[in-house]
Amino acid sequence: MKSILRLNAENCQNCFKCIRECPLKAIEFKENHTKIIEEECILCGKCMEICPQNAKYVRQNVDEVKTLLAEGKPVCLSLAPSYTGWYGNATFAQLSAALKKLGFARVEETAIGAAEVTKEYEELLASGKMKNVIATSCSSMVMLIERHFPALIGSLAPVSSPMMAHARLMREAYGDIRVVFVGPCLSKMQESEDPLAGGLVDQVLTFEDIDLWMKEAGIRLEEEDPDATGVAQPLSRIYPKQEGIIKTMLNNFHGYTPISVDGHSRCLDFFGQMQSGEVDHLFVEANICIGGCIGGPIMEKHRKNVIHSLVSLKSEPQPMDRNPSASASLTLLHPRVFANRQVETKKPTEEQIREILASIGKTTKEQELNCGSCGYPTCRDKAVAVFNGKADVTMCLPFLREQAENMSATIISNSPNGIIAFDTDLCVTEINPKGQELFGVDLSILGEMIPALYGETAFDEAREENRLVVKKVEGATPEIIVEFTVMYLASNRMYIAFAKDISEQEHSREELSSLRMSTVDVAQNVIEKQMRVAQEIASLLGETTAETKMALTRLKKSITEISSKD
Repeated sequence: MKSILRLNAENCQNCFKCIRECPLKAIEFKENHTKIIEEECILCGKCMEICPQNAKYVRQNVDEVKTLLAEGKPVCLSLAPSYTGWYGNATFAQLSAALKKLGFARVEETAIGAAEVTKEYEELLASGKMKNVIATSCSSMVMLIERHFPALIGSLAPVSSPMMAHARLMREAYGDIRVVFVGPCLSKMQESEDPLAGGLVDQVLTFEDIDLWMKEAGIRLEEEDPDATGVAQPLSRIYPKQEGIIKTMLNNFHGYTPISVDGHSRCLDFFGQMQSGEVDHLFVEANICIGGCIGGPIMEKHRKNVIHSLVSLKSEPQPMDRNPSASASLTLLHPRVFANRQVETKKPTEEQIREILASIGKTTKEQELNCGSCGYPTCRDKAVAVFNGKADVTMCLPFLREQAENMSATIISNSPNGIIAFDTDLCVTEINPKGQELFGVDLSILGEMIPALYGETAFDEAREENRLVVKKVEGATPEIIVEFTVMYLASNRMYIAFAKDISEQEHSREELSSLRMSTVDVAQNVIEKQMRVAQEIASLLGETTAETKMALTRLKKSITEISSKD
């Protein structure tokens, strides 16, 4: 059997809202996402209705129905009376015409089957064989009792649902056909696949499926079907309302007290008391959805108007009732069969519960906050779920937050750099110990400005230019030099600054710069001396050359004079 309620894991944000809202906690958290526990789920659709990320969705059977239509055998459609709440002012004749265009051979109201079901309830009560009778058209209600209140299976009326009764009537009237049911409920898909329910419905669609199919086919609800079939008992159309079954029985309860119970919470409380044997001779009409089928999950998901549904579901004859279906004249008794399908869960000892709680830091009663953020009403309930493999111990949000805060606080407190948070007025909202040391302040600075940063323009630059701004600023004293990095978080309307002590590097840079300047001075002095020496040498060389020239001139003159005398 293919899963009816499915998960889009990519959309799941692990908010645990589905677990919190599931009345039976039939959802487990594994591999970092939720998963339906199909053996415990009753397909009430609550998780699908409330999921803010649309991570839960219902299986669509349109392709399977198209395959049925292509096989060649007539396919008849049973339309739930709650269609009035979905389609507003559209008439059954309009719907009949549109659905026949999709390929259905016949379109009839499920109310035809409901009329037969009422007769069977009356006969059952007249027999007086049962201590209490639970009457329901709701597949989710049957699943609730079979899976979670098996002691009450004997109180379930052995009567088919209107859907299955109508399918049986149509098969008897029209021979070898296929049957498709359309309604506001997803648990009807499970009923159609449950052999104990009768096995007479081939496929189930929701109103949403039909809408999408008609849109795809370009079919509008405009013209009316002149051959639209009616019902012989118009009163049976009110079955989707609260007390719909009870009102169709016209006070033929044969000594049983009629009671209507609807909604998860009321049903769970009521059946808990009923299981303990506190009630006797009751005729209980039960619906898992508040208000009956008009409050079905598909209706709720699309926020359909319940008031319009209540007003539109009338017991008066409609125009097409002058032409009732051939199947409406048959009577077929066929007992419904139920089975104990409860899944046994393990019960941990007190010691095991305490051990699980201790693993998330809950060693005292006061530490059990019972906040419900994990989806379970109490910490002990969550511990039991962990023991049964349905929950992860890390689902405790206060514990995870405390862990994150402790880790964050440890990292920030021991950071070798200053970390400071400022509001838009540049007042300090958080500052770690290193930040206090660098700027010479203590925690009394919270809510105030840091004097050393008065007039600093880095904040304006970070906000206006939407970038990191890095500047050198003085710290608590002129000797402390800080590399100050500022970012503006627009979404949080705050500044985050990181302060790094670069005093040593800056002082080393100054010393190196001083050494370089000193070296330059020495080199300059040496060069100047060399230039002076060169000039002195050049001067000496010049004098010596002149004297040599004079001596050579005199010598030449002397030699010349001697030669002339000879």
